[in-house]
This record gives sequence, structure tokens and C-alpha cells, in this order.
Amino acid sequence: MYEKGRISSSQLFILIVIYMTSSENPIMAGQDGAIASLFAILPSILTFYLLAQLQKRHPGKILFEYAEDILGKWPGKLVSLLYICFAVEVCSILSRSVAEFVVSTLTPELPVGVYIISMVIVAAYAVYQGIEGIGRFVEMAFPFYFILLVFINMLLIGQFRLENVLPFLDHPPGEILYASYLHYVLPLGEIIFFMSILPYTKRSNKRFFSPVIALVLGGLYIAYKIIITVGVLGPGTAQANTYPYITAIRFVKIGEFIERIDILLLGIFIMMILMRFIVIFYTLVHGVAHLTGAKSVNPLVLPLCFLIIGLSQIFINDVNDVTLYHNDIRVVTAPIFMLLLPALLLVVSWLRRRKQGPANHVDSLEEGKASN
Repeated sequence: MYEKGRISSSQLFILIVIYMTSSENPIMAGQDGAIASLFAILPSILTFYLLAQLQKRHPGKILFEYAEDILGKWPGKLVSLLYICFAVEVCSILSRSVAEFVVSTLTPELPVGVYIISMVIVAAYAVYQGIEGIGRFVEMAFPFYFILLVFINMLLIGQFRLENVLPFLDHPPGEILYASYLHYVLPLGEIIFFMSILPYTKRSNKRFFSPVIALVLGGLYIAYKIIITVGVLGPGTAQANTYPYITAIRFVKIGEFIERIDILLLGIFIMMILMRFIVIFYTLVHGVAHLTGAKSVNPLVLPLCFLIIGLSQIFINDVNDVTLYHNDIRVVTAPIFMLLLPALLLVVSWLRRRKQGPANHVDSLEEGKASN
């Protein structure tokens, strides 16, 4: 544990809601993608359940710490290294995809590197400010995000065409299930990155309940977003677009004067998607700090900033590489980190606790209460 600060359960709830609702994914299975996103809620809750059970068994510790308690020093460090590599991978892809998104929709005259560097600088500042600073920011920003979403979606309803989303269940079950799997690996299953934030949440009865509600709301909003996007654009156009929701918003205008209302959304949307990057970068920094034995995370922030900036520009050329990563790599590697490794840690923890007896269990709980 590298911080004394704490966030409340409500701040954790808001952070997860922002994380899950700020993603912009291509649409698969047309209008049936909405059904697929609802199916994806269940495995995401399972991922959080595994994380919550591990946290209850090892209170006051982040995953990188209790992995060594459970598996031993070197196997635990290997698990930590794997999660660090995953966080580096996702940070690099996310920063490049956001930069490509802004350049293609807003400022084509600027290079993507400008936005990548800007994102990394903001994330570095957030880590320096600590978890309490992050919690205060999301608490202040969320009302603006929510009001703008309600306003824009009310306007989108006016462009909605019911015939575009009918009939439901028009795609093969296999395609719907695969679309559900894709919604799980991005973004709902990324609840795993809250492994380094959950221990810094104030102890309360809602600490493990509010994230589940946030996941359900996130899945419901993704389903709604698919329905409204397909209803505005039609299934063919919606599936052909890399950024379908933003494309749908461009159809909205108020009277004859105010068009391009998507620009209103872009500012707050970019701010909110930055929170996704900050959560992942925060976990990355804490993981590296534990793996290297550093006494503070601050000296590691700058080197990791340069690492993300370099990787996002050297190994990723354009948005096609981002799509290739999501379709060919992420779908294979994500379940390892979102389900298999947490399940392994929980099973081994249960077996070790059963072998050691209840006395050590009580001692570990008392140690966790002291650290909180």
C-alpha cells in the first residue's frame, strides 16, 4: 500500500460508471448487440466477485501484494509481471485509439503524438495527486457528464427509427454470443483494473455492492447505446463505422443553426475516457512499484510515461492496428487476466487458508483492519 488516502463507496461507484460508459466500440450483431451486452454483465460480475473475495481474504493489500502471499515470492512476482504487461499493453492501445479518434473526428491537422503525450501527462498528474484527488475530480465532473448524456440522448430519440432495430434475434446465436464475449473483454471485464483502487476504498457495507450496481448500469447503457445508434443509422451503417455513436450524434441538429452537436459531447467524452486511462495507469504504476520494491510510486511515473508514449507510437501505426489488436489479440489474452488468474489466486488462497486453520485467518483480518 503506497497511499494513506481513501475514496468513498460513492466515488468508487461513479468512477466505475464513467469507466464502463465512456467506451466507444464498433457494433457487432446489429441491434442484437444490445442483447449481447446484457449477457456480458454476468461474467463481469463474476470477475468482480473473484476480485472482491480476494480483497476480503487479504484486506488492506493490492493484488500485486497478496499474489505473493498466496503463491509464494517468485510465482507471485510472475503473476504481478503478467498483470503489469497487460496494463502496459492496454495503456498503449487506449492512448493510441483515443488519439486516433480525436484526430479523425476533430483535428485532422494535428499529429496523434500530441494527444498521446497530453493523455500521459494528465495521468501522471493524477497519480501524483493520489486516489483522493482522483475521487474528488470524478465527483465534480460526473454531474456534467450525466447532464450532457441525457441532453444528447433526448435529441437522438428524435432521429430514432423503430424499423431500423426490428426484428430482434435476427442474427445467429453464435454471433450474438461472440458479440457478448467482446463486450465482456472490452470494457466490462476491465473491472479487474480496479484491483489497485478497491483497497483504498473506505470500509463500508457498500464497498463491494456499489461496483456490482455500476457494472449493471454500464451494461444497460451499452445496450441502450447500441439500440439508439442502430435506430438512427441503420444496422449496416452502424456496423460499418469505427465510431458509430459519434456518427449518430452528427445527425442531430437544433433548428437550422446549431449543428455538429457532437463537439459538445467530445470535450466531456475525452475527459471521461481519460479516467479510464488514469485507472489503468494508476494500477500499472502501483504494480511496478511493488515489483521493484520501490518505497514510493512517484519516481516511477516519468519512466512509465515515456514507455507508454514510445510503445503507442512505435508498435501501433493507425486505427487498423488497434482494431486488429482487439479482434485477434485481446480476445485471446483478456480471459487470462479477467478470470483465470483471479480464480487461480482465490482457489489457492482458499486451500492455503484451509490448511493453515482459522487462527492465521483471524490474524490476517486484524492486520488488514489495522492498515485500513
